[in-house]
Amino acid sequence: MEDFSVDIPGIDLDTIYDLYDDDMDIYLPVLRSFVPNAYSVMEKLQSVSADTLADYAIAVHGLKGICSNIGAVQVSKAALSLEHKAKSGDLDGVLAGNDALLNEARRLISNVESWLEKQAGETAKPKLPSPDKALLGRLYQCCKSFDMQGIDEIMEELESADYNMDGSLIPWLREKFNESDFSTAAERLAEYQ
Repeated sequence: MEDFSVDIPGIDLDTIYDLYDDDMDIYLPVLRSFVPNAYSVMEKLQSVSADTLADYAIAVHGLKGICSNIGAVQVSKAALSLEHKAKSGDLDGVLAGNDALLNEARRLISNVESWLEKQAGETAKPKLPSPDKALLGRLYQCCKSFDMQGIDEIMEELESADYNMDGSLIPWLREKFNESDFSTAAERLAEYQ
């Protein structure tokens, strides 16, 4: 594990070692995509009411998933607890725990951003003109067939670079996949066919 040099408060090294088997080439793109995805999900968790409890459950599920993917065990567990409360209709329970979850998630995001900034010189993403159309075409087919493994593999490849044009497409797609909104993602990807 000595080669797996991630020292981020809130991230459990044993968990990421188990998930990524000491492979920084796999883990770093996941970690880089975490920050924009987390900000997007956090916006949806800012306020919750009886009318928005179902939407909240979907958003907090997304936070749980992206935190789990980077080894942020505590935030993931807190999100899971609030997801269960939201799904069971326990608005009071959600309201009682939401601020603590948001604060913990903000600290995690800040810690990840700080660590990534320190690593930027060594691990900067390549800058490409635009997302590869062949990859987008394959991603479209994976959306249509609900091929989650294919989606994950292609998104990992797309998220490993920054783009001069259409750069906002990739985080937008990640958000849709985190929400399991494959039809909206497929509609947008159809524009690139």
